[in-house]
Amino acid sequence: MPEHCPLRGADSLTRNVSVRLRLTTTFPAPADHVWALVKKSSTLLFVSRGLLSFIGAEHFPQQWREGDTESARLLFFGCIPAWQHSLTFERIDDDTRILSTSEGGGLIPVWDHVIRATPDGNQACTYLDEVEIKAGALTFVVWLYAQIFYRYRQLRWRILLRKVPQDAISN
Repeated sequence: MPEHCPLRGADSLTRNVSVRLRLTTTFPAPADHVWALVKKSSTLLFVSRGLLSFIGAEHFPQQWREGDTESARLLFFGCIPAWQHSLTFERIDDDTRILSTSEGGGLIPVWDHVIRATPDGNQACTYLDEVEIKAGALTFVVWLYAQIFYRYRQLRWRILLRKVPQDAISN
């Protein structure tokens, strides 16, 4: 890059930039019911379907396990192949109903996700998605996608909760 170029060093400014998304909603279901679904790999596949699919998801365990790392190739909108993505399940805490992952791959080296289901009365819960994203110069664009993606997921969660009766969930 020429010495006089105002962009010299700009890549180092964006390399370590991170953004955080925090999105909460109230679900008309008990926290224990939502939590049981959070821990199932089939839930991730259902709530993401349409915007994001996982090639190789047939190898995911039925239920996530703390300490495990799972990998799959991402497929955007059901047809655009992307990179290999890994999810490491850092914490799955039944007492606090918190699941946290360290994720990343391809253009997005850091996509750390926390899910929390907190009781909000007898038959409702507050559901939280919190994500830290680091994607270099693409961080803002990825954050915009995450805004859409997690709102979509929470909409799909509502559909799932209508489809899956509480008594059909086994831990």
